[in-house]
Amino acid sequence: MPWQLLKRCSYPNCRERVKSGRCEQHQREARRQQDKQRGTRTQRGYSNRWGRYRLHYLKANPLCAHCLQQSIYTPAIIVDHIIPIQGDTDVLFWPASNHQALCQTCHTHHHRRLH
Repeated sequence: MPWQLLKRCSYPNCRERVKSGRCEQHQREARRQQDKQRGTRTQRGYSNRWGRYRLHYLKANPLCAHCLQQSIYTPAIIVDHIIPIQGDTDVLFWPASNHQALCQTCHTHHHRRLH
């Protein structure tokens, strides 16, 4: 593999050398900041009621909806809102018609397309 020049961490005044982006220390700090701003699962609307509903939904829909369309049988672990919601007071939070069971890979891919 060809030799690659290391660059400085993109965090201001950091002298660590990295292949790209930020050093591990500043990546962790950035992740912590994002988690603080994100709020807890309860603050985002995912209560114990949602946890019980999620288990019930996954029991009824155990396979990933996206994978199943391609005849791939992957266990679903996430109940995703098809149309994005704004907290648990959103009218689209509870209707089952706005939910789909997804595997982690499809959920990540689905949200990258949305954002």
